[in-house]
Amino acid sequence: MKNHAEPREKARPFIAHPAVGRFVAILATVSGVFCLIVSILLIANYLQIQALDPLNQPELLALRQRLAEAPEADPALVEPIRVMDLLARKAFFTSQAHLHMGGMLLLAGVIAFLIALKLAARCYPRPPAPVGSKDPDRYWNERARTKEILAFAAVVLAVAALIAAYLTPLDIPGPARAEPSAVTEVEAAPAAFPDWEAIQRQWPSFRGPGGYGVAYFDTAPTEWDVATGENIRWRVEVPLVGFNSPVVWDNRLFLTGATESVREVYCFDADSGELLWTRAVPAFPGAPETPPKVSDDTGYAAPTMAVHGERAYAIFGNGDLVSYDFEGELRWGRNLGMPDNHYGHASSLIAFGRHLFIQYDEKRAPRLIAVDAETGEEAWVAQRKKISWASPAYIHTPLGVQVILNSERDVDAYDPESGRLLWTVECLDGEVAPSPAYGGNTVFVANEYAMSTAIRLEAVGAETKPAIAWEYDELLPEVASPVASDRYVYIATSLGDIACLDLETGKTVWEQEFDDGFYSSPVLVGDRLYALDLEGVMHIFGAGAEYKLIGSLPFGEGGFATPAYLDGRLYVRTQKSLLCIEQRDDSST
Repeated sequence: MKNHAEPREKARPFIAHPAVGRFVAILATVSGVFCLIVSILLIANYLQIQALDPLNQPELLALRQRLAEAPEADPALVEPIRVMDLLARKAFFTSQAHLHMGGMLLLAGVIAFLIALKLAARCYPRPPAPVGSKDPDRYWNERARTKEILAFAAVVLAVAALIAAYLTPLDIPGPARAEPSAVTEVEAAPAAFPDWEAIQRQWPSFRGPGGYGVAYFDTAPTEWDVATGENIRWRVEVPLVGFNSPVVWDNRLFLTGATESVREVYCFDADSGELLWTRAVPAFPGAPETPPKVSDDTGYAAPTMAVHGERAYAIFGNGDLVSYDFEGELRWGRNLGMPDNHYGHASSLIAFGRHLFIQYDEKRAPRLIAVDAETGEEAWVAQRKKISWASPAYIHTPLGVQVILNSERDVDAYDPESGRLLWTVECLDGEVAPSPAYGGNTVFVANEYAMSTAIRLEAVGAETKPAIAWEYDELLPEVASPVASDRYVYIATSLGDIACLDLETGKTVWEQEFDDGFYSSPVLVGDRLYALDLEGVMHIFGAGAEYKLIGSLPFGEGGFATPAYLDGRLYVRTQKSLLCIEQRDDSST
């Protein structure tokens, strides 16, 4: 048989490319020098950092020694210790970030060097022998051996630099807190945290005690006039913008404000409106240098603070979490990491017992975090499946206190002591902003483009058994949270509608349409309901089977935050101002 296989083609002759060769040769030289410089810097930086103890510099140790020997805490010593400690931590973490960036640049440089070297060799034809050489083979062998030695040395140097870059730890020994240890040393005795009886008589969190929009006192004012000053106890401006709501404990009122670069906590005298102190939140270890992207409706200070006994807590859009006492001393602080949230972080804080609860919903790892309210140490973390922009509430059930959270799909209940998931009901959908309501042993949730759902809680042995009692899908909220009494549940929409539903059956009791929508959540105050619309008009009407308008009172500025309702007083944050309304008795005028 004949072999029909075609003959193999001859190898194509090598064609030199001098211009390309010169370019890649220059590239190889530049990248090689770059790799050498970066490698030396990385190794030197690594050795320097290994020998550095940022929190025990001689100057800092000397100041701490003086503070320890002082008979009383000296603010003149505490402040420089705090500043030096924060600067040391910031310098340490900055150098670590640069170290890792250098490692990535070195890796890229090595790759560029090897590619350029290979291309340079291919662009030039190899001469048959060097000019004047009597032993060409020996010449080429020595040259190849020299190149191998240089390449091996370069690889060893690059590997050593990469190991130095990526084996250096990225944290400072000790807990990741921004506040220096000197501040902890001068702290007073630990705070005694209040019980439920004390909490109810304050306005400690978003939507009041428990976080579900029901006031303890039923004496909130019903008449005032901002233009004439009638029943306006005081009015002041808030320094920075923020959509968070006021929280009040005794005669202290707290708010936050923030921009891209500044985060501030404000403490006002609740009786006079005087701004007692302002605290700019410091740069915490691990805090992002670039602010997160947030929507105009969220901003950098959307979450409402929590106040718990003698401590006030705040969280901001960049993940900074802080605790101050009533005198403005920073008790502890930390950064929870940049929240990956396309609207910005909006969930408010709430505290109960010894724990502060943070609904830290971000796309990468949504979770509920409980920290020790005194120390900031993490107590437990409960991982969540979906995020939301709602805020947590805690309710008192026949089986004890439960922390309730909404997500984009579920309503979840957690044990506040252990973080154990007690029950979950899948009933929500969409981008959930409204928080849960509670009344008549029923949890009520609602969101635009979803179903409003009433979840009845029953105690079966030692377990809580949730059951969907009814659903409603007509007038649904976008931002404002619903509120419930033992008989009725109320929904305020962003289009300006308010619906009253029977809590037992879900049937519509009445509906009312207003000119403007609601972002501020309605609050139940005794037998009245208060709802602040987007134009800053407070609508007050009876909470019952019939719609009865008591009054519509304007503040003259837009209203987004939920007011605080205490005994005989109403505290309102409008777009630019903070007001206290107190209705005076006729006998006192």
